[in-house]
Amino acid sequence: MSRDQAVSVERASPRIPPPPYIGQEAPSESKFCPLAAVTKWPYKFFHNPDSETIAQAFFAAGKFRTRGWTLYYVHTLLSNASKPLILVPATEVQDLFDDIKKELRLLVYFPKEEKEPGFLLSFKEEGIPRPRYLGRLDLDHSLDEMEAQIPPYTDSDNGEHRADDRSFAAFKKKMEAAIEATKQKSKNQRDRKKKERIGTKQAWCEQLKRAQCYLGVRPRSVPDMPNPMEDPSISPRELERAMKRYHSSKGVELPDLEVSEPAPFAFQNHVVFVCVDVEAYEKDHRPITEIGISTLDTHDLLGLPPGEYGKTWTKKIRSRHFRIKETAHLHNSEYVAGCADHFEPEFGVSEWISFKEAPQIIASCFRPPYSHPLGDTQAPTSGTDTPKRQLILVGHDIKMDIDYLQKLGYNVANLSNLIEALDTADLYRAWKHHQNPSKLGSILMEMEMIGWNLHNAGNDAAYTLQALLGIVIASRQSSLATTQSQIARRSEALEREARDRAKEEAHEWAVADVEGGDGGPPKPLPRIGWPTSDQPDQRRTNANATQSSKTFNSNDRRTGKMATEIHAQSQTAKKIEAKQLQSPEVEIKSEPWIADDEEAGSFAQSITEKLAFLEEGKEAEGGGVKLPVVKGETAVKW
Repeated sequence: MSRDQAVSVERASPRIPPPPYIGQEAPSESKFCPLAAVTKWPYKFFHNPDSETIAQAFFAAGKFRTRGWTLYYVHTLLSNASKPLILVPATEVQDLFDDIKKELRLLVYFPKEEKEPGFLLSFKEEGIPRPRYLGRLDLDHSLDEMEAQIPPYTDSDNGEHRADDRSFAAFKKKMEAAIEATKQKSKNQRDRKKKERIGTKQAWCEQLKRAQCYLGVRPRSVPDMPNPMEDPSISPRELERAMKRYHSSKGVELPDLEVSEPAPFAFQNHVVFVCVDVEAYEKDHRPITEIGISTLDTHDLLGLPPGEYGKTWTKKIRSRHFRIKETAHLHNSEYVAGCADHFEPEFGVSEWISFKEAPQIIASCFRPPYSHPLGDTQAPTSGTDTPKRQLILVGHDIKMDIDYLQKLGYNVANLSNLIEALDTADLYRAWKHHQNPSKLGSILMEMEMIGWNLHNAGNDAAYTLQALLGIVIASRQSSLATTQSQIARRSEALEREARDRAKEEAHEWAVADVEGGDGGPPKPLPRIGWPTSDQPDQRRTNANATQSSKTFNSNDRRTGKMATEIHAQSQTAKKIEAKQLQSPEVEIKSEPWIADDEEAGSFAQSITEKLAFLEEGKEAEGGGVKLPVVKGETAVKW
């Protein structure tokens, strides 16, 4: 939850010392939260994938009560309320949030008052009931016992209020909002949310199947193929072979993939994958510092076995790393372990460009020779007789990278031959049946790969394409697939509430990931215009992207430092030899820019990964990426 979407209790407000007797009135300047609403906070009010992590660390298994809470009560004076409302001081809730920030490195705040008016309450108005001290809630005292000690309501509890007083009317409205904040979500709302979650998971699974088709490990469905069971003329011996062909045409009962043999099916559309990653300055996300672009041409994979996790195919990835001259003085070190000057030698050498040159340089990577290194005499060249290849955009958390490209003056949505965007964060969730997205480094380690010097845009783009290949290949191997028994084992380790949530999620995946099929047709980019960067809604988009990227985990910095130290020792000899072979960084000269050919790609923002914690990454929950497209093919110029 971002700062502009939340409010925080002022730490200057005085702490409330526990009064010596039950029923003593709280100071008028004190703020409170309904106890029942606080217990539901990670599930109902904190709309973030990290809510389960917070719940397990601070709420489940008696942890919430172990903290100890100072309880107050207030008579609501509502006809439909059978008992007083139990409150806790907002300063103690703020202490809880501070502990969450300190231990989990997550930015958490009180819900915004406009959206949740009943969570944070004040009682400054004259002539209304005020909260009164009840006692301390801990493991030695039950809430029922404490509620039984509340004295009955008397007129003296709220002074000289009158039923028609505006303050009294506002108080009743406030109490109604507070009681609403303590309620569970309605069944209709839960059913609607469940349907939305199933639809999102289904979109992820279909995206994975289409990726398998593009890489020749899943066949495209034959829609009009007749069912052999309906043909009485087929003999029993022929029927078995015919049914295998029929199931294969529908993507059902596919044989296990042999990674030591070439792809068993045709590469759908013979596409070129283009992955882009952009790095921006961590303290002000407007200045862009690096651009990484990697491409993989499926023509280069014909007749070549993929190998385990597609590692043989990864050798065909071509990568480039561009650094922006105007922002060369900006370095990331506080929130992420920046390493702009550590482009891995196996991927190439860094190249310096200016902001003015950036749009045309990016555009050149989306046409032949598709990110071949500068000066490569063996690279194919483009010409008027060269057929336009169909492209697939690839990224990790791709939407933010598309926004960054827009800021650079290059609109990916102008690509007439861009048929789809694939997000490796979503593909991994479809493979592993995980609800939350995982970070790039965690995905690489799952596939026995190490991402050296992540947060270098060139490295991230290359590793994201490697992750795409690994996910697609591993998801077609039954020995590496997620099984129901694995899901069951994970569920058994959780508390009752977590087990119920896991079972419900497994049911949603069962509904979403139907057997067979090829993922359907590609999801075309919607034909709507994008606002230019100087329009208000674009500024809001950039601001939201800036704010959302501020959430991080302390392990990220520690992990990045650990990886750098380990890598430094193992790479010393390699780098000494590389210095003798490596060309100096090349400065690119700008070439004429033909607007009709410029079509942009996307790039994935990846994050330095936790080496010790490889479970699930924590980002905002969301569905498939929808990329707007500007009509026509004229790229946005700088």
